[in-house]
Formats: sequence, structure tokens, C-alpha cells
Amino acid sequence: MKVARTQPDGAAHRRPRPATAPPLTRPPKPAHLPATAADVAVAGKTAPALPGASTMTSRTIRTLTVLTAAASLCATASTAYAAQDTGRRTPGIAAAWARAWNGTDPQDLGALFTADGVYTDEAVGVTFRGRKEIAGWKARADTLIDNVHVTIRSTRLDGDRITVRAVYSGHLKGAPKPFAVPMTTQLGLDGNHCRIAFDQDHYSLATVLAQSGLPADWTPPAA
Repeated sequence: MKVARTQPDGAAHRRPRPATAPPLTRPPKPAHLPATAADVAVAGKTAPALPGASTMTSRTIRTLTVLTAAASLCATASTAYAAQDTGRRTPGIAAAWARAWNGTDPQDLGALFTADGVYTDEAVGVTFRGRKEIAGWKARADTLIDNVHVTIRSTRLDGDRITVRAVYSGHLKGAPKPFAVPMTTQLGLDGNHCRIAFDQDHYSLATVLAQSGLPADWTPPAA
């Protein structure tokens, strides 16, 4: 014979425990609208690439590249003939001029000038005209000075003129010591900025002679 179990006193008055609330879910998106990345993330899936996304990105990149290049060209064109300190970006013609002085072939210097180019050494007080004479000046310098060298320190472009600040060094043959003096050179360029129309060298001959250990009235031997 089974005996019916009775609830303890007050059990009938206990409130039932509420069921756990179901997790929140995003309401379904209408079928005619594409799913977004957020919709897919809620579902725990990786968002698919949206149609045309890669195309839009590549077009945007190409557009920005073209605009940047155009802006750069405009900026270059607007400042090409304005006065500017070039710093370490030595203009090509000035760098070639220094290389020619540091080299051993006199024709390399003459070739940098226009056919009627003029070269003036203000310290010595001599002027040469035309490529042949300018090349001859380099050849003459090499017979008088060992290890002729020009080291560019800075350049400044102002229209069709380049101001070069450099160190001019070498060893006068027969002198007790070598020399290294500051030099400023003005390079005037042709219309295309491809060749040198004139050159004016400025340095102290007295300082060259003093550093070399030579008397102030020293003169080079005749050619």
C-alpha cells in the first residue's frame, strides 16, 4: 500500500523559480536587404566580403595616388625657379662640376660648359672662355697642385644661378704643407639648366699661401 507524500507546510505558498531568460538575438533582417558584418558577427560567423568592396578600395587608392603625384608635380613646378636651399640635395650640374675638378681628365670640366662659357678665378684674377680654355685651366691647375679637391658643403638655387659653398683643397707642388680653404662659387646656368654659362670662384689666395707655408708674394712658375 503506497502512502501519498505531502508537501511540507508552506510549500504551497512558494513562488515558482522563473526560467532562465533566452539570449538576446538580433531580429532577422528582411530578405531583400544584404547582411552586414554586424549581423553576421552576432550569428558567430565571419563576415563575407561585400560585393564590389575590393573594386572600390583599389579605385580609391589609384585616385589618391594620382592626386598626390599631381600635387607633387605642381609644387615642384612652382618652386623650380624660386630661391631655395638645396641642403644635401646637390643639383646634378653642381655635383658634376665638383667631380670634374676632383677627376683627372680636364675635358670633363670643359664639357660641362656652354660653347661660349666663361670661367673666372677671382682669387688669381684670370678668366677663360670656351670649353677648350676652361679645360686648359683645369690641366694647368693639375700641374701646379697635387690632389686638387672640391668638397661641396651646401648649395642654393636661385633662378638660373647656383651658389655653391665648398672647401677647396690640395698641395701646391714644392710647398711645405697642404691647404684647405673655404670657397664660394657662382654657377650661372643656360636656359635648360643643362650646362654652365659662367663660373665665378671666390676664395682667399692669401689664406692658401699662408696654409701652404709660402710667402705672400709667391707666384706660380710660368707654364
